[in-house]
Amino acid sequence: MKSLTRFSWPILVELILSFAVNMLLFTLLGRIADAASGAVGSVNSLFSLFNMMFLGLSQAGGIMIARLVGSGSEEKAARLRGSLLALFSLCIVLVLLAVVYGRNFLTGQVLGLHDQTGDFAADYCRVAQWSLAANALAQYFTAVFRSAGNSLVPLLVALVNHSVCFCCLWLLPGNLAGEALSGVQRVALSQLSGSLTALLASSAAFIYWLKLPIKLPDRAALFAPEIRPVLTLAAMVVLEPFSYSLAQVFISRMFAELGPVALAAKAYAGTLAAVPSLPGIALGWGAQVQVSYLAGAGKTEDAKWLVLRSCLLTILLGPAGACLVYWFSPELVKFFSADPAVIEAVRTMLAIYILLEVGRSLNTNLAPSLKARGDAKYVARTSFVVMLFICVPLAYILGFHAGMGVAGLALALAADELLRGVINLRRWWCAEPGRPF
Repeated sequence: MKSLTRFSWPILVELILSFAVNMLLFTLLGRIADAASGAVGSVNSLFSLFNMMFLGLSQAGGIMIARLVGSGSEEKAARLRGSLLALFSLCIVLVLLAVVYGRNFLTGQVLGLHDQTGDFAADYCRVAQWSLAANALAQYFTAVFRSAGNSLVPLLVALVNHSVCFCCLWLLPGNLAGEALSGVQRVALSQLSGSLTALLASSAAFIYWLKLPIKLPDRAALFAPEIRPVLTLAAMVVLEPFSYSLAQVFISRMFAELGPVALAAKAYAGTLAAVPSLPGIALGWGAQVQVSYLAGAGKTEDAKWLVLRSCLLTILLGPAGACLVYWFSPELVKFFSADPAVIEAVRTMLAIYILLEVGRSLNTNLAPSLKARGDAKYVARTSFVVMLFICVPLAYILGFHAGMGVAGLALALAADELLRGVINLRRWWCAEPGRPF
């Protein structure tokens, strides 16, 4: 396998491309109205609940396939690729049914979006639900490519996705098939165009370029003994991002209770605060595949120190980047909004997010590697308890009972990342030398 930095740099470029497009999207939405940005940000928080589930399935499948590739079991790896595809397809159908038939309930009752904000959310959701399905299937291909030691193809696919989305944002007409498009619908259709094109590119790379072997399962094979460990690991891997996204939905609802200014500030601050975390996320995803491969090869000590070195690098880069984002935030926020109240709320959140980035720098490295090492259940249990039973109640107490508003909700998010980061670091550091993965 390639070195961690060589394997991770395409992932980092892919994340930077995604961030750049998100910046452009929220810039355009801010020109429509801050309520549009808040609505799209809230819907995306809900959709991330599903996206994180598919990301968890992708990570679980990638871990297991990489282990088999590392041990030389190509036939079993082909069977797992087929079973993972069947599992993704089933989950996509179920999610689409839930969103299509429960859209009004999700936006109105779950997210608490009404009036103008609710209208923006409904317009966006009608189109974005199909992007959700396309992106979910793309996660399957990403898992397969990276588990085979190739992180370049997902980068090329992401480049296609964001290039098409960017072009559509400028070239898509104001009406389509005789119907006028709102600004929010144009944004959603641009995202959908990019997602569908990327899905076609992934399929072509899988079939005609890499030509990875795949064996589709029959009905009985889905429940064969060798498939059960994959499903068990997937359940544990999914629980951690699912818990995170569910907590974010609850907290988004709290921001909605504080009003449109707070809702818009959350969307803008979250976009800007994503920049310092990108190197850590890239290294973490790369380390996950490397640890899985080293586990299959029996090189446990090499895996342990690889992750610790990666943690040291991100704990230096992440908070430093967060300080820079805060320092330049007065100018950066003006790309999104000219409302002084929104700008002040964003700056308050970004100041607190410097503390958040310390914990996130640890989590983006340690959580994926702990899952690859065999500690997926530990990560899932820790995340479930901390996020839902500590972070969410703390956000409500600080935001409303203590009267801290936006600052209180941001502090709760920082406390969540810090607490999980310390717990995960202790788990990884205290592993006994030679402990089996």
